[in-house]
Amino acid sequence: MQHDRHSQKQPVRFIRWILLLIVLAGMGFVVRHYAPEFEWYAPEVEVAIEGEYLGLGTFAIHVYDQGKGLKQIRVGLRTVAGELELFNEKFKEGVLKQDLELSLKTKRKSLREGPASLIVEVVDHSKWWFFSGNRTVVKRPIIIDLTPPKVEVLSRDHNVTRGGSGLIIYRVSDDVERSGVKIGDYFFDGEAGQFKDPGVRLAFFAYPYDVSKAQRPVVVAEDRAGNQTQSGMYFVLKNRRYRKRTINVSDGFIERKVLPLLAAGTTDNLLSAYLEVNQKMRAENAATIKQVASTSRSQRLWSGPFFQLSNSKVEAQFADYRTYMYKGKAVDHQYHLGFDLAVTQRYPIEAANSGVVVFAGPLGIYGNTVMIDHGLGILTLYAHLSGIEIKKGDTVKARQRLGRSGVSGLAGGDHLHYGIYIRGVPVLPLEWWDPSWIEKQIERKLKDARAEG
Repeated sequence: MQHDRHSQKQPVRFIRWILLLIVLAGMGFVVRHYAPEFEWYAPEVEVAIEGEYLGLGTFAIHVYDQGKGLKQIRVGLRTVAGELELFNEKFKEGVLKQDLELSLKTKRKSLREGPASLIVEVVDHSKWWFFSGNRTVVKRPIIIDLTPPKVEVLSRDHNVTRGGSGLIIYRVSDDVERSGVKIGDYFFDGEAGQFKDPGVRLAFFAYPYDVSKAQRPVVVAEDRAGNQTQSGMYFVLKNRRYRKRTINVSDGFIERKVLPLLAAGTTDNLLSAYLEVNQKMRAENAATIKQVASTSRSQRLWSGPFFQLSNSKVEAQFADYRTYMYKGKAVDHQYHLGFDLAVTQRYPIEAANSGVVVFAGPLGIYGNTVMIDHGLGILTLYAHLSGIEIKKGDTVKARQRLGRSGVSGLAGGDHLHYGIYIRGVPVLPLEWWDPSWIEKQIERKLKDARAEG
């Protein structure tokens, strides 16, 4: 009897094993052929909003997927008054990244200021979760602020030379976090703390030599929510024509001055070496100057006019447009962004005004270089020195010795390359040497503003 039962169980077990193998084979087939369709990597969402306030300016949302791609993105606001859709779009399979730039401007009439939630919902093309796809939901608490800040220009006349400098004084509302002057693509930050009224700001600005005469400067104020207000100013632009010059470049100059600035073996071609220095290194040096200038102190460290190097003769001027000739052909064009001043070899170089040394060392085409921060965005540069007698961090007085002139960097002869910058933008030095300009364009404006409180 037992033998019969045992014999009956064997076919059943055999059938079970066969069924199990069929199931496993089927699962293997599914995994092999359909696993990519069932990937479980959830989309990633980055909401690029600084702080908790959201205003009428643009804000960015970055969405990524590393699987089958994005299927749908929805962005909305949830407020006490209900939900408001800002974005809703579907995508074909294979879209792995979307960078959204959104604004509340088009929904302004439907919005109220106050607390809200920004909700971003993203689904991908995966077959995971019963064919509904991977889903990511990000909820970001925010405060909606739709009221733009206020700005009032206080200084009266702003007569600026193309390539030159200006000063504006203005008042902003207490919700402003950043303000300044915008000209084309340039922005010059304003400074607080110079007057009794905490809302009064001043901004030194340039009308850059390479900006079209059609551009008009405006004062820009921005609050913590990104809302902006722009105000025009009474403004007169004095045109100034800058010179054109031709510079002949010889093999001897390249071998003597250019090759030592490059790493050994960079190139065997003399012209390529020259262009590497005159273009690429020049641009890198300009970026360094701008970065150093960005650390300017919020206090005025200087007084009166700046000083031209004593007994010096001007050999090259600001914004000279140079064409570089090599073996009879024009090979490059660059602007000369300072004054070349010469006296005698190894002449003592003095600080043009008081300030703090923020750079002292070699700087590519400029050779041994000193930069002095004079506060409020003003910086002077002294280049091609044969030696430097001060160090970074030193406080210097007007006419204090910094070093001696020389031929370091790309200098063809002994001289000082002198530059003056506002927020890293080169400007015409002549104005800063002129006591009359300093009095009319700076001191008088400051005096009038302080008199008004």
